[in-house]
Amino acid sequence: MKRIKNAITIALVVIVVFTAVLFATGVVDITGPFSSSHDKDTRSMLLTERIEAVSNLATVQFHYQEILEHTDSLNLGDWKLPFGWGDKKILISYRAYLNGGCKLLGVEETGENGVTVTLGKGEIFDNVLDLDSLRIYDVQNGIFNRFDIADDTSLIKEDMKRYEEEVRVEVAATAETNAKAIMDNFLSSLGYEDITVRFQ
Repeated sequence: MKRIKNAITIALVVIVVFTAVLFATGVVDITGPFSSSHDKDTRSMLLTERIEAVSNLATVQFHYQEILEHTDSLNLGDWKLPFGWGDKKILISYRAYLNGGCKLLGVEETGENGVTVTLGKGEIFDNVLDLDSLRIYDVQNGIFNRFDIADDTSLIKEDMKRYEEEVRVEVAATAETNAKAIMDNFLSSLGYEDITVRFQ
């Protein structure tokens, strides 16, 4: 199978847009829910809930486009069927994207203005096919060896899985970098000064 990688785009999270989403969804409350009237348990609980909401968002998105060519021959033992009766060939192009991020493992306040957030290591959340981009350019069916929709689906899934494995390390590293930046900005907006973000 021949695979041609046409483009990889890393869509980084824009802090301004991200912050707007936080305010719109109530993750950040400008009325000051962490006032002195709240006890420490309530403060910690609210902080954990808000960080969990943030950490559930993907922090990196990889877009990619693939062109894959597949040929297959059906033989009778060592004998190749004549006139291409057992040969089939297909050329498929598609676009897809990977979402990556880090899951929340724990939150601990340290002192008056300190907090430590523990996140899981960067990982791929999902690998999504853009169905509207799917194109089949060339199909050659042998009389005794024909393509069907199951063949097409299987080829695309295998190709997407292969690409996912190729970029897994890069996605994980970028997800962690972006997650730390997001957490630093988010926690700073809540008034924390001593912020530690660790991955395990």
